[in-house]
Amino acid sequence: MSPKAKTKETPLVLVSKKAGVSTVTLNRPEKLNALSPDLIFALTPVLQQQADDDSVRCIIVTGAGRAFSAGGDVVKDIRPLRDMNPLEFTQYVDHAVGIYTVIRDMQKPVIAAINGYAVGAGLELALACDIRIAADDAKMGEFFVRMGITPETGIYFLPRMIGLGKARMMCFTGDAYSAQEAERMGLVEMVVPAKKLISEAEALAERFAKGPAAIGIIKKAINESLKMTAETSLHYVMRMQYHLVHTEDHKEAVAAWLEKRAPRFKGR
Repeated sequence: MSPKAKTKETPLVLVSKKAGVSTVTLNRPEKLNALSPDLIFALTPVLQQQADDDSVRCIIVTGAGRAFSAGGDVVKDIRPLRDMNPLEFTQYVDHAVGIYTVIRDMQKPVIAAINGYAVGAGLELALACDIRIAADDAKMGEFFVRMGITPETGIYFLPRMIGLGKARMMCFTGDAYSAQEAERMGLVEMVVPAKKLISEAEALAERFAKGPAAIGIIKKAINESLKMTAETSLHYVMRMQYHLVHTEDHKEAVAAWLEKRAPRFKGR
């Protein structure tokens, strides 16, 4: 992190900002960033703050220490579930769903920088992000079946990312996969040396942060189109296109092309 970077900390979540990029770090390294209730409750508002911050153009999510996240904390998160009544259970899991929803709904790219283990709920968090970059020593897996329960975001995202058969295999077995296997399956987009994980994630994030407002609209269009027919998607995208041709960024892109220079986008 550069000396000029502004840093705000909470006990369980660290946030640093520079060059239009916000890095959100799960900060429970002594437990491999296992998702305890306190961490779950802390993460959602932090992510929402980044979504609402106009100075932030791209977000990186990562974990402190040796893991991205080793999933739900068995003692504090998983074991208590069976003792909750229906209302308590619904209220509790709504907080977890809120994490995934904030990431998917914000019109900003979110990059998961996966260090060490991303298993169980940790993998679900990574799957909710738009892009996954893994350290070459990372391990990923859908460990829910080991606890006799079901994956969460994986049920939706995995078949779309890696196909039905591979998705079933991951979810039925609860096996761990190397970063290289994950890349071959299409589970992650990039594998980089562990020492370069954050620098590579920052380089990509800064590229996105310098891009036009169209990136956020493209993200929204892709997410919405997953629920549409091809024809409906085309009509939807054309409505988005009308909005984009009236942005300052589109005007700048045309001017830059005519003037034979690089565009200077403002995200507006």
